[in-house]
Amino acid sequence: MMRRNPIDHERLLRLAKRTNISLLLYAVMLFQFTAFLLLAFNRQTLDFQALTFAIAMPSVTYLILKSIPKFWKIDRILLTLVLFLCSVSLVTLQDIARAPSTPTDQATYMAVGLGAMVFMIAFIRRLRDWEKWKYPLMILSLIALALPYFAGEWLYGAKNWIRVFGVSVQPSEPVKLSLLLTLSIFFSQRNGRREQLVALGFAAALGGLLLAERDLGALLMYFFMTLALFFLGTSNGILTLGGLGIGAIGALAAHRMFPYVQKRVEMFMNPWSDPLEYGFQIVQALIAIGSGGMFGMGLGLGLPRNIPLYHSDFIFAALSEEFGYLFALCLLAVYVLIIMRGISIAMNARSSFHTLAAFGVSVLLGVQTLVVVGGNVKLIPLTGATLPFVAAGGSSIVTCFALLGLLLGISSINAQYEIEDIRRAEWQEEIPA
Repeated sequence: MMRRNPIDHERLLRLAKRTNISLLLYAVMLFQFTAFLLLAFNRQTLDFQALTFAIAMPSVTYLILKSIPKFWKIDRILLTLVLFLCSVSLVTLQDIARAPSTPTDQATYMAVGLGAMVFMIAFIRRLRDWEKWKYPLMILSLIALALPYFAGEWLYGAKNWIRVFGVSVQPSEPVKLSLLLTLSIFFSQRNGRREQLVALGFAAALGGLLLAERDLGALLMYFFMTLALFFLGTSNGILTLGGLGIGAIGALAAHRMFPYVQKRVEMFMNPWSDPLEYGFQIVQALIAIGSGGMFGMGLGLGLPRNIPLYHSDFIFAALSEEFGYLFALCLLAVYVLIIMRGISIAMNARSSFHTLAAFGVSVLLGVQTLVVVGGNVKLIPLTGATLPFVAAGGSSIVTCFALLGLLLGISSINAQYEIEDIRRAEWQEEIPA
């Protein structure tokens, strides 16, 4: 029997989807080119670094979006949205960074992150025997997270950095990924309470190390990711609520035990009580956001450098001053779309491990974004986290790209299963009754 041609409306849907992705890609490339071109001619002398970025960024973006999907059928919309966030990062740092090398350093970290993303796509696609990885990941995570406590130095009230071959590394960032994979393996096995207790004990041990190092931002993200994966893997709402209660008790205990936590809460309640010292960061951030208005001060204008850590912890306030409320809301909408794509990938996954891993990535990115933006606009106390894919920082950028690679790898597995389902359905239709 002759094979039947595909249905016309399915062809039209695929064509429309391909057209929408192309339009999104060209819109991102146009933003990259015009923003960097404006920065190149915005000063009295031509900024050759900005001009180089104006040519290189659209070219690299086009190359990435056209080359990687040839090897794997990944979620191209998700990757395009992330590349837009990277563009915002480089544009903002090119404009406000004090050191001329900062945008170049960020671009270097992004290049390393892209390598980590490709590695994770290939890794998750080839990973079959997940169980054998859980205990090695646990041991490596505990060792890596304990290193700053013994070999690190206090910086901004936390001891969470180490130097490796002259480069500062924050171990709590890559340990996010190993914790996510470990919990996904444990909770996907459904072997009983013993496995669940081992997973929770491992997460608690990591939380204890983070508390000793006073890395409260990472501790908050670890806690919510563990709780979310526990609930998704066990469907035990009572114990999940109990975990929330334990977290609330722990937060109150930390407030009583650590004076710096008390000071942060005090500044959250009223930063104007000490606007020149402890409340200086949040006061300057609020002034910057208010000065930006609806459409912003414009690239190269405003005073975002007045905000301490304007390039990392407070980059949302800095870009709000230059781009305005409207752009900031659009940026948050992009994060919402990324999280929604991640949840969609999790729901379409065919194995519980892939479902938990994809959902965990979505939770991590969502909580991290909420923590940073909430701290910048004084909705929650400051915690010292960085805005995913936008804030300056090597460890954070590389880890975020690795998490993205995990999502894209699972999306390519989903697409492969869908293609097999379509072929199987077409084959069954061809069989005569």
